[in-house]
Amino acid sequence: MGFRSMGRDESMAEYMLKMLMQVLINFSMGLIMALIIFIFGLWNIIQTYQPSPLTALFFFVTAACAAFAFVSTYLFALYGAAAGGVYGLVKMAETNGRIEGGPGGRRNIRGGRVDRSGGYQRQGAWGDQRNARAHYQ
Repeated sequence: MGFRSMGRDESMAEYMLKMLMQVLINFSMGLIMALIIFIFGLWNIIQTYQPSPLTALFFFVTAACAAFAFVSTYLFALYGAAAGGVYGLVKMAETNGRIEGGPGGRRNIRGGRVDRSGGYQRQGAWGDQRNARAHYQ
């Protein structure tokens, strides 16, 4: 499958996730097909040496298991790296959202007290505080 261009109605994050999934699918299909072709070719290579049937079967099973282990480990590492990268980007975006005043982020601090409503707490002319609570509550 080929790569496509970004559509007008999709964001950059959506486009990048689709591209990442496309790359992962391409690698998966390529490695699985290479494994299948290797296994069929392996039997022909073993038969050219004319070994005993027990030795041929043992070597075939061993080589096929080793090839499967390599492909599965490679795909596991590839998908793990992709998942770790996406997780890191999500956490970084979450942190940036907090810094910029997103949910759970910035709060207005007025007079030593945290104003959780985001507005100002009024103080009178002589310091009498309306709706004031102690700072430790």
